[in-house]
Amino acid sequence: MRASLAPHRLRPQRLVGAPLAGPAEVVGHLGGVQSQLHDMSLWAIGRRCGATLADVEASFAAGAFVRTHVLRPTWHHVLPADLPDLLEVTAPRVRQASASNSRRDGLTAESIARWSALAIEAIRSAGPLTRPEVEARLAEEGFERVGNAMAHVMIEAELTGEIHSGPPRGKQQTYVAASLPASRRSPDERLGWLARRYAEGHGPIAAVDLSWWAGLTLTQSRRAIGLAGLEPFGDGLFRAGPEQEVDVPAAMLLPAFDELISYARSPEDYAGVDGDVGTVLRSTGLLFVDGGLAGSWTRKVGRQATLVTVTPRRALRRAARSALEEEAERYGRFLGAPVDLVVA
Repeated sequence: MRASLAPHRLRPQRLVGAPLAGPAEVVGHLGGVQSQLHDMSLWAIGRRCGATLADVEASFAAGAFVRTHVLRPTWHHVLPADLPDLLEVTAPRVRQASASNSRRDGLTAESIARWSALAIEAIRSAGPLTRPEVEARLAEEGFERVGNAMAHVMIEAELTGEIHSGPPRGKQQTYVAASLPASRRSPDERLGWLARRYAEGHGPIAAVDLSWWAGLTLTQSRRAIGLAGLEPFGDGLFRAGPEQEVDVPAAMLLPAFDELISYARSPEDYAGVDGDVGTVLRSTGLLFVDGGLAGSWTRKVGRQATLVTVTPRRALRRAARSALEEEAERYGRFLGAPVDLVVA
């Protein structure tokens, strides 16, 4: 993130200021929480509401928010009540983006529809089921996995809105049949709602940011911003309402894929990183210094404590090092266990 935007984005992101009431409120406020790394995405949620890992896990297991493929597409945590509107807007684009990969793995439009329908029926009749359990049932009907074909089948099943994540079984995600209300918004109302939700939870945005986050075309994004009635913020940016600048933390330890970086990025966003930016972005966690990306971090959970190793990609001031100690303590409270901090 451009450091100049940090004072304007951190409060809407709820990374500073009053925390939200709980995990579901975080997910609803942000509109979606990217969750390829499920355990780290729970830290993104807990940090914004002061909840512990146990609190967030309990909320997820109870179905207060669900994990499914929507937006771009990739895994996201979303509210069940928001999912019908999100799918109406984004599912056509997700299918379009996934079509070539599905064909590469031997799936036609007809076959993916058939297999996803059978997957939904299996989950409806015997769920919760894990993905391997669903695949075993499809194999009985003649399904043979090529490449990522099973993933494509399950994504298509999720895009129908008829299944989403269920209670975890150990470290495995399960799927359950969904019973979602139909969207009551018109197509234009949904576009405006999506743009406003994104701006309210992320701070000043550009049309290209909304396009990247939701997987919309630029034309759709510009239209959505107009329908949402967002206020110009200068330099092609728009915001949901008046904002108060805040003091930017000297350092933050955020998960990879945190919503703070859910926008269309440019070289200017990486000005504070020395070396290979790609390696930093592929890390378990991201280090932010004075509002800008500045390195990465990893964690190793032990019996007595969790070791957090921070790898800065630029020299750290004393204030940043002190802030890292506070961040490690915050992460320890989230985990409910001590954290040992090492700055590489």
